[in-house]
Amino acid sequence: MRHKRTAQPTRAGQLAGARVKIVAVHNHGLSEHVVIANSGTVPQPLGAWALAALRGNRLYFFPDDTILRPGMTLTIHSGQDARAHTPPGLFWTDEQMWSNRSDMALLFDPEGNEVNRFSYSRHRLLRRDTMRRKRLIRAGDTWQMVDEPGRKANSFFRQAAARSAPR
Repeated sequence: MRHKRTAQPTRAGQLAGARVKIVAVHNHGLSEHVVIANSGTVPQPLGAWALAALRGNRLYFFPDDTILRPGMTLTIHSGQDARAHTPPGLFWTDEQMWSNRSDMALLFDPEGNEVNRFSYSRHRLLRRDTMRRKRLIRAGDTWQMVDEPGRKANSFFRQAAARSAPR
């Protein structure tokens, strides 16, 4: 009797040797996209990872078969012109996902841990709610971004907040 082989999705947090990060958010009118890269030395499976727009709590879940190889970049398209630009890259939605003024893109692993973040127009994002690391949790049939208790996002945000605080 032959057993049928089925591919099992690989769902893993960031592997030792992988360095996945968001390198750009482009918001150009009707065409938007986010670029992520793996500057590490091992391939990173992105199945069940999520890309989130902080403004509006919008989420994109990567397909199970997505693997980001070392030195590779991956583009996730959104906006009214998104279908015209895929492939290459991945299609998120034909809706506008990114704020024109400022926003923050967050990358979460399958456990909901924040792996990386990228903000544009940083001076507008130095509010208390953007300084804390986020967690992605399931809330019934939906997902919700919440502050991770007691952990700051990174030293850049702390230093920038200190510089911009009134004296």
